[in-house]
Amino acid sequence: MSIFDVENLDISVEDIEALKRKLDVMDKNKIVPSFKMARDPIVLAFEHIDNKPLNKLAQEFFKDTLADAICFISKVFN
Repeated sequence: MSIFDVENLDISVEDIEALKRKLDVMDKNKIVPSFKMARDPIVLAFEHIDNKPLNKLAQEFFKDTLADAICFISKVFN
């Protein structure tokens, strides 16, 4: 039985404890935990930056800054 099969779901809840038991069953089916285990893209980006050597980060920063400056100047004077 799938939780997405709405016709076969028993959704009657008498009290808070019954609701908690139903939510626990959903957690065991990996529906809610799959969202909890998803990694935040910002954390992944910072981990990627933290794992790079400082000289490589400086080179990439300089290249990006130079490219942005050239793009800005070309837009200003066109």
